[in-house]
Amino acid sequence: MSYDFEGEREFSTEAAADIGPLRNGRHMTIAVYVVLALIGSGAAFLCNQYEGALEAFRVFRSGTPAQTVSLMSFDEYQRAVASNLRSYSQKLDTQDLEIRRLTDQVLHLMTKMDALESRARDAQAAIPPTPKEASKKPASKPRISTDDAPSPPVREEKQ
Repeated sequence: MSYDFEGEREFSTEAAADIGPLRNGRHMTIAVYVVLALIGSGAAFLCNQYEGALEAFRVFRSGTPAQTVSLMSFDEYQRAVASNLRSYSQKLDTQDLEIRRLTDQVLHLMTKMDALESRARDAQAAIPPTPKEASKKPASKPRISTDDAPSPPVREEKQ
């Protein structure tokens, strides 16, 4: 049976038949043991095949003794490391103090700069604005009209 929905066809499916419980748990156990035996024999075969290749790795080398260090030399090494750590710690503390000192100096200089800027702004505000000079236009000659005829325009002289 099928259904059409907006151009798509949908088919109904039937449920799978129930196969029931596994026939026997003993068969499953035997199958698991056989698989494990195959895996183990394959691993043993590969180890025998590639035994020389594994010895190329440092971990698998046989006959190489582990490197030993005497207790006295280990103590000397520990003392040297502790001495280095102390000197590095002192250097870091000195550096921190120097950074704090420089930070304080920068803060002091910034405060001085702000004060100077505010004084400059105050001084600028205290100066009265200079008045703009009025532009002087030369006085135009009076027009005298004779008859009712318009007089020609007066030309201004450039200075």
